[in-house]
Amino acid sequence: MPEDLDELTGGLRRMWSTASLTSKLGVKAASRVLFKKQRRDDEEVDLDEATRSTEAAIATARELVTRMGHLKGLVMKAGQIASYMPGTLPPAAQQVMAELQAQSTPMSWAKLEEVLRAELGAPPAQLFDSIEERPCAAASIGQVHRAVHRGTPVAVKIQYPGIEDAIRSDLKMVGVIARLSSVGSPLDGGALAAELRERLLEECDYEREAASQALFGKLLASVPGAHVPGVASERTSRRVLTTVFVEGHRLADAPREIADRAGHIIFRACFELLFKRCIYNADPHPGNYLVARDGDVTFLDFGCVRRFDPAMIATWKRMARAILDEDQAGFQEGFRALGFVGKEKKFDWDYQYRAMRHLYRPYLEPSFQYTAGFVAETFGILMFDNPNRMKIAMPPEWLFLNRLQWGLNAVLAQLGAAGAWRDTIEELLVTPLAPM
Repeated sequence: MPEDLDELTGGLRRMWSTASLTSKLGVKAASRVLFKKQRRDDEEVDLDEATRSTEAAIATARELVTRMGHLKGLVMKAGQIASYMPGTLPPAAQQVMAELQAQSTPMSWAKLEEVLRAELGAPPAQLFDSIEERPCAAASIGQVHRAVHRGTPVAVKIQYPGIEDAIRSDLKMVGVIARLSSVGSPLDGGALAAELRERLLEECDYEREAASQALFGKLLASVPGAHVPGVASERTSRRVLTTVFVEGHRLADAPREIADRAGHIIFRACFELLFKRCIYNADPHPGNYLVARDGDVTFLDFGCVRRFDPAMIATWKRMARAILDEDQAGFQEGFRALGFVGKEKKFDWDYQYRAMRHLYRPYLEPSFQYTAGFVAETFGILMFDNPNRMKIAMPPEWLFLNRLQWGLNAVLAQLGAAGAWRDTIEELLVTPLAPM
């Protein structure tokens, strides 16, 4: 492990100062809400105060991006999630945080070249026709360099040296915190921490990711407009992944005229794989999609793939059907069968049913446009304002399923995608399961 690993990857031992900055942004988010409410009541509010608050939030976000960009690992992942989930930060600060979606502070080429040599057994000049020393993307576990292999443009993802050991160390502390914080609640902190550990450590195995990427290439072939880059297996190892390089717009830059098509492709891919194949990539990060000029979508990054019990998916589909059919009794049966009711006594079923109907609004209306406001409002209804929040359990498999669902909503909101989503859901709810 390199001597400067602590400087390059950091960990939870230095997370607390970063968390302090995050809490500052949270306070500013609350202040923004209060300011809006006060302005409605009193139009004489000092606008300079709002400006100063926004400027302070942006400055704090800028510092947070800098720190997280250097830390990488779990801290970097947390920052990426906060950067695209509406309602977590003031909009102006979140726009600054969005830099984490595509880029972090890169590691020097000399250190990445050592990994490349150790993994593939030769210097870069012998492995590729050419390779750029400057990365085209730098993320939480590795960074990507453009190269040419046998005349084909490729993307070479190289894992940061020592990052897996750093993540393992961080996860130990996360496990302790999870177990302690869940005492007296219906949550099983130990089981949730184990699920987190298994999924995140799988992301450090690029050979596993290469196999998942090849599988998803076959599965997504049934979704019109969905594409997955091919893998160059002879230039892939546990810490190096080489795939065909693809050009395209980032979601935030996708032209309005193709945003709806791109959104429907992403939506279809998500629920066809869940409701038919019982599998999905649980990392709906905006940086993991590239949009072509015609609205086709290339799916990237298959490190966090999760398979699900077909019986659980079948129960979920029955619950979804009940919500669409306004069958509250059927909803209760499904919600309970999925393991979400941790404390039955005084559970407010009427509220929970209304909350789930709100979450399913895109499928209940003839046409619906995803917006940041919808995502933030849904957060409040299902989580912060929910009288059942201390009675709801979290089955381990739903830890990343929830991340997937919230992340998908945020991705569609970033696109501003609109359309008749119910048509797709109706079709897939009656599609027989065919697990992979």
